Amino acid sequence: MKPATDLATSVSHDPYQKAVCCLRCEQKLERYQLMRISLAPNSQAPAYAILSCPKCGHVEFVSDSSPLLQGLELVSVDAGDGD
Repeated sequence: MKPATDLATSVSHDPYQKAVCCLRCEQKLERYQLMRISLAPNSQAPAYAILSCPKCGHVEFVSDSSPLLQGLELVSVDAGDGD
């Protein structure tokens, strides 16, 4: 399942500039977070972007190389268990 996209309402009429919206409530998303998941010790963990809707709380995961992330702001989060 991919995040919904709508045409941006800005002045630009570039058809490739899209706004990323929540699939549930259609709120425009502006930020994303990165997360690495590794189930095996000492392995290269793939990175995923977390798109979280501030309005309804809906969460989607996409690849960190997704073109949907180009217009969004990366939010850094310090989290973990301190290992």
